[in-house]
Amino acid sequence: MIEHLNENELKVATKLIFDGLSMAKSSMEQILKSPISIEKIEYDGNDLGVKRFFNEKEGNVHLIKTELMGDLKGTSHLIFSETEVSHLYKACLPDSIILDDSNESKLMKMGFLSEIDNMVAAAVITEFSNFLGIEIYGKVPSLKVLEATEVNEYLADESKGYDSVVHFKAVFHGKELDISPDFVWVFQNKFVDKIKDLVSVG
Repeated sequence: MIEHLNENELKVATKLIFDGLSMAKSSMEQILKSPISIEKIEYDGNDLGVKRFFNEKEGNVHLIKTELMGDLKGTSHLIFSETEVSHLYKACLPDSIILDDSNESKLMKMGFLSEIDNMVAAAVITEFSNFLGIEIYGKVPSLKVLEATEVNEYLADESKGYDSVVHFKAVFHGKELDISPDFVWVFQNKFVDKIKDLVSVG
């Protein structure tokens, strides 16, 4: 788990994630046609204790899951609040789609969120793969809309059979968009072991 890494190992893990998000940021800037920055990355030391989702007033959250395949098995989850989803739509989609409740528009919105996840997950997976020297790829992402209070139970079920849980928040800041999505990555212990091996060799 992330808290099992020492200071140097945590720096390596943070750099991996930051570099991956930086690649995703470039793709997001192309969609937004506006620069954005990654202000900070915050780790939750309590694995699945995503306290923000305990508040029933927060309503629904959009959880996009990508299953990891190859040398490192696991899943990644990108989680947006309802407010963050609205901000994404407003920044990137025309009003004709945002205000339309037809099935076609709903599918377009879901496809858009899945594409955001695809960019972010693919970029971070590429960094993991290149740096750790292992082959990893992601399957097609799937979207779930859950009540905020259901998220912790869902993630606990998803993490069964895996050893390492990495939960972090990334703060994206820009003229057109300010969001702080949650990322929860569930891995085999191989992820932590690889980082420890690389740091000990270095």
